[in-house]
Amino acid sequence: MAAISVVQAASSSGSSSNRNDRRIALVERDPLLRQQILHSLQMRQFAVVECANATALYRNLLSSPCDIAVIASDLPDDNPRTVALHLRQHSDIGIVMLDADAGSGCQTESYHEIADACFPKPVDLDGLAAVITAMHSLQHHMRAMPARSSAGLSEWELALDGWTLRTPDGSSIDLSAPERSVLLRLVNTGAGGHPVSHDSLIGSLTSDVYDFDPHRLEMLIYRLRKKVALMSPLPLPLRAVRGMGYLCTIVRANS
Repeated sequence: MAAISVVQAASSSGSSSNRNDRRIALVERDPLLRQQILHSLQMRQFAVVECANATALYRNLLSSPCDIAVIASDLPDDNPRTVALHLRQHSDIGIVMLDADAGSGCQTESYHEIADACFPKPVDLDGLAAVITAMHSLQHHMRAMPARSSAGLSEWELALDGWTLRTPDGSSIDLSAPERSVLLRLVNTGAGGHPVSHDSLIGSLTSDVYDFDPHRLEMLIYRLRKKVALMSPLPLPLRAVRGMGYLCTIVRANS
């Protein structure tokens, strides 16, 4: 499939016309629910691209890039997990899942591992709109950040115990246990500028690398980047090396 693009942040000098850049792809087979969500988002000045199935989503994204995709779990033509993972691999689009089978939560299909947010059906329209608004604000914040060099600043440091990431501009970011495990492996194994393989990083998270969904590693790194972006204008010094793994320039603190 072709790579999916997303809308870039509008210029801060724009006016109300910028509201048309707040594009949401809505993938829902039920026309009544689709119209309800459409109306709710339009009331909040989002432009919504309606799609009845995954095929329509892919077709529309090629001509009408979007910032966020809202995807129902009961698509008629594709597995919603496959759709979400494809979007995650080929874009930085935000993903919200609507779980038709979750009842009171979204744990049954583990969509929380591949999506930024998940809502059970019937959908809380106000809650969905509030989350989409917050996601869009975060995207705009991340894209609008000025590119800055860390030249002349201190290095990125992982605390000796591994639980805190320190940025060159003085911010301290608390890490979750999985984030700590991955960064420790990157810092220890990748010392000297060597890429660390996907299998090695997965091995820091589980003892059975063959029974571990590799997309969970991608999601962990994706969310870590977003966490860092909220704390510092400096991008996380971690990049993917095609066919090899990840390379980072974070160093281990001495104290």
